Amino acid sequence: MIFKNLLTSLFLLVSLSTGAQAGFMAVANVSKIHGAAFINKEQIKEGAEIAEGMELTIPKKGDFVEVKFQNGHLVRFTGANVKVETLNPKNTLFNLLKGKMFSAIKPLTKDETFHVKTKRASFAVRGTQFLIEETKKQVYLCVCEGIVATKSVAGEVEVKKDEDLTLANAKAELKATIAAKSMVDMTKKVFIEMGLK
Repeated sequence: MIFKNLLTSLFLLVSLSTGAQAGFMAVANVSKIHGAAFINKEQIKEGAEIAEGMELTIPKKGDFVEVKFQNGHLVRFTGANVKVETLNPKNTLFNLLKGKMFSAIKPLTKDETFHVKTKRASFAVRGTQFLIEETKKQVYLCVCEGIVATKSVAGEVEVKKDEDLTLANAKAELKATIAAKSMVDMTKKVFIEMGLK
């Protein structure tokens, strides 16, 4: 009898743990790769999970990785090096060390956050399409849809649709300006390549 109860308990435990694993869905996965890409220095393939604590590297400037979130967000990293600092169904924080990040973020609820930080500034969105490029000389932001709240040690500014911002150092004044049509067109072209409007 004791053996039978032990066997039943063991069966239930295995069933529950297998069910929990089967029900687990990654917050974000690599949906497309052009060229070579690495997570923690290991080459990755489409379908790879993106998770907290990882470092994603795309060594060549023209190569890219697209990351699709379960909630519909789509992000393309081009020639980038990025640390995934926070990634769960409610909160995302990417640390963009270098390269370009094209982001199409679905409207967020009040308890959701999506942030990107660089060494010069941090960026918060509620639902928008934008490009951030981090180079040795500066960080550049171009907004195609919505608003991106940009913050540095010098202050905070909202950058709206068809505006951009360039920051050479963290202490410089934050100022949104009308983006050059060529930059807006180039950024929108990438979003169209990504399958977005």
